[in-house]
Amino acid sequence: MKYSKITISGKICTGKSTLMKLLRKKLKWPISMTGQYFRDYVKKHQLNLERAEEQNEKLTKKVDYKVRDMLHKKGRLIVDGWMSGLMANKLPDVLKIILVCKDDIRYKRFAKREKISFPEAKIKVEERQNSWFDKIKKIHKISKLTLNNEKKYNLVIDTSYITPQAVFKKVLNALK
Repeated sequence: MKYSKITISGKICTGKSTLMKLLRKKLKWPISMTGQYFRDYVKKHQLNLERAEEQNEKLTKKVDYKVRDMLHKKGRLIVDGWMSGLMANKLPDVLKIILVCKDDIRYKRFAKREKISFPEAKIKVEERQNSWFDKIKKIHKISKLTLNNEKKYNLVIDTSYITPQAVFKKVLNALK
């Protein structure tokens, strides 16, 4: 196999976690879910997930550099996280995937997942993303355009109108 690691990047509700779970089940590789790590931390410390600035810079760097270090070690790994593809910069054994999706579809997915209205989902997704983008720009000096630059990835998949199984199949084909 050409790749020993996989990174899955993308905005909120593009299908990162779903793809990671399908890959973990099929490949039996260890996983790291940066979003889940943050959600657990936020819950434990009673912070507001929509307001990323409440998460301190030290924690953000800790998670990002932990991912970078894990990607540089030998062995198999699947990482689900917005920064994971950039943390794997120029590593030839890492399949860097970015999932993209039309905004309205992402808001609808978020509304369903969180059991809230579409307008409320749109506001929450945009607030969370903008807060996070501002934080990444401040900490890592990476712009939103650089973060989502599809040229930095080996595989770009638009999840707007295809099933998770179809996304999964595209990734398995790329691994061959």
